[in-house]
Amino acid sequence: MNYDVIVIRYGEMTLKKCNYKYFLDKVNRDIRHKCAAFTSVTYKAEPYRFFIYLNGENFEAVKDVLDTVPGLYSYSPCIKVEKNIDSIASAAIELINTEKRVGTFKVESHRGDKRFPMTSIEISQHVASLVLPKLENVTVDVHNPDFILNIDLRDAATYIATRILMGMGGYPAGIAGSGMLMLSGGIDSPVAGFLALRKGVNLTAIHYVSPPYTSDMALQKVIDLTERLCTFTLGGHIKLLVVPFTAIQETIHNKADGIYMITLTRRAMYKIAARAVSERGLNCIINGDSIGQVASQTLESIQVVNEVTNIPIIRPLSTYDKLDVIKIARKIGTYETSIIPYDDCCTVFVPKHPVIKPQIADVLAEEVKCDYDELIDIAYQNIKEYDISNYKKTTVFEEKKFEI
Repeated sequence: MNYDVIVIRYGEMTLKKCNYKYFLDKVNRDIRHKCAAFTSVTYKAEPYRFFIYLNGENFEAVKDVLDTVPGLYSYSPCIKVEKNIDSIASAAIELINTEKRVGTFKVESHRGDKRFPMTSIEISQHVASLVLPKLENVTVDVHNPDFILNIDLRDAATYIATRILMGMGGYPAGIAGSGMLMLSGGIDSPVAGFLALRKGVNLTAIHYVSPPYTSDMALQKVIDLTERLCTFTLGGHIKLLVVPFTAIQETIHNKADGIYMITLTRRAMYKIAARAVSERGLNCIINGDSIGQVASQTLESIQVVNEVTNIPIIRPLSTYDKLDVIKIARKIGTYETSIIPYDDCCTVFVPKHPVIKPQIADVLAEEVKCDYDELIDIAYQNIKEYDISNYKKTTVFEEKKFEI
């Protein structure tokens, strides 16, 4: 289907009162930036709408880019026609037939040009009366239609569409500040990162490695996930901090009561992450916790871990069910990578029965046994930083070739 124009909608950003124009201008600039490779397209901004004129560009290619723009709520590929009922009806028939629409439909009209000599309801009724006799396998249902024929009558032209496609939603990239994503390599943390990006938070990611217990392949998996998250950023880049964590984990394993292994490990991780947040001028820590999903994510465990810092810790998935998270992971393209079975440091020295309701006094007593503050300093000083991009592939090891 050769569409003429894409109409962009903004969602909740239009509720921002006196700030809404700033939000809308920002997402419009981001759309232009992300679509820069499509040299033929042109743009037009109107209050609460943004128009992308394709001028022969392939809609599906542009669509793939629009789906990665934070702040874009929904959009419709449209046919552009003159402002008269016969032209509108003819174009609507062609559009419905070309898209091979079947089932029930209704017509919804928006008369943006108040000079047009019919009301919105009258436009809908008249167009429906002209369109319906020309369609096969299509009937009217104004209450629960299979699709809606949208007619948007503006000052310059009329735009006709039958599809409303959902974008990322949320707010424009970076408008809410920046955060440190605790990226483990599992299913949850990349989804948490995506949800933070769509709310306008720029990301830096941090990952902990414990060689020889964790492998280069596990790190590569995290890099691949970061590359995928880069797709949903404005510039296509995310900094990934890789923390050497072996000495800290071995110390906790050797000196503390085993039931506190996970709690103490997470506290050490957050001490390092909080320091990185402070020194890099970020605003928060972001993780993939979901309340009660595992022992380390009970409210008591979360409270004990939070105690190490006063930096805000954002948990976008805190009330999500696992199946909901998996659904998002599949949609954003991280699921298949996340389930690759390489162990990360969260699976190292895991006790059979970890404490699920730790008390801060008991945890502090176990932490004193470990005396790992110097090890935390050493780990922080030896962080390796990667500039991950969705424009190029980053690898941490060379493939080994074996002769048979």
